[in-house]
Amino acid sequence: MIQKKFIRCALISTVALGLCAVIGVSCFRDSISKEESLSETGLFVMDTYCTISLEDGQASAVSQLLYELEDSLSSFDAESDVSHLNSGGTLAAGSAAGDIIGRTLKLQEQYRGHVDITSGALVQLWGITTDSPRVPEEQERKAALDTIGAAHVSISGGEISLDPGTQIDLGAVAKGYALDRAAELLREQGVSCGKISMTSSMLLYGEKPEGAPFTVAIRSPDGEGTLGTVTTDSCFLSTSGGYERFFTAEDGQTYSHILDPESGYPAETDLTTVTVFCDSGLLSDYLSTLIYMGGTASLEEHLHAETYKIVAADTAGRLYVSEGLDFVQTSEESGLEEMK
Repeated sequence: MIQKKFIRCALISTVALGLCAVIGVSCFRDSISKEESLSETGLFVMDTYCTISLEDGQASAVSQLLYELEDSLSSFDAESDVSHLNSGGTLAAGSAAGDIIGRTLKLQEQYRGHVDITSGALVQLWGITTDSPRVPEEQERKAALDTIGAAHVSISGGEISLDPGTQIDLGAVAKGYALDRAAELLREQGVSCGKISMTSSMLLYGEKPEGAPFTVAIRSPDGEGTLGTVTTDSCFLSTSGGYERFFTAEDGQTYSHILDPESGYPAETDLTTVTVFCDSGLLSDYLSTLIYMGGTASLEEHLHAETYKIVAADTAGRLYVSEGLDFVQTSEESGLEEMK
């Protein structure tokens, strides 16, 4: 995903963990015992505002890790590993960029959806998250589509290679992967409890005092109120929705930043928001986009998945919640849809 680069900054304050963290179109309001006082560090990284809520002194290593991953995974930084791969065609598979590319290609093979990290040429063509978005010409769009697909990527002998013209974009998975790496670091540091929010993805880490669960409030996609609350143990969660980033063209039509690698146009879906809860940041990030793009037609299999849980809403205001997820609906105005 081509994104505008911002100056890095960090703001630190001490707060009790009863914070409201805004994640994309969802508000994940986590309540932790007021007896537990944590430091909140705010920084801009990976083109999003990130808050790190941990005990004093524990956030600096996480911040450094996130900056390092941004330097490696960003497709708008000419010096990043991903940019070097896109321009030179090869990259060591053992790098962070190589690791996330390999893992995501396996997810693409497993889930067979419309999320494809080789869509970089198409993303650049539309430029929806840049200062100059546009609707591409038909010939340009078709040329970009010819560069998309896992068949254009090979991993052999410790090296990743791209076919000419193919471009990698990690916008659909980079934040989730970064949270996986952050969780590994927190375990190494012996951290007991905390929270990291990267706007559209979040890590709820460890165990709160006295073993209390985390409580997450999911904001309505129209920005008015919440859909409901989820009570959960430690986990990763990610939200996708077409209203997160978009632009309005000269013809007055609005185009979402989530592009369909088969049509070359923004995804057409009857879902407005999808939040995925699971034990992997990469998987939650990947699946939230995949499920959103698939719409209600393919929703049932995800509602009954064993390794992750979801909350979704459609354009008619109906809610869809995985069985076994501790979800409390805010209002009965939106019907709760059950799928068998």
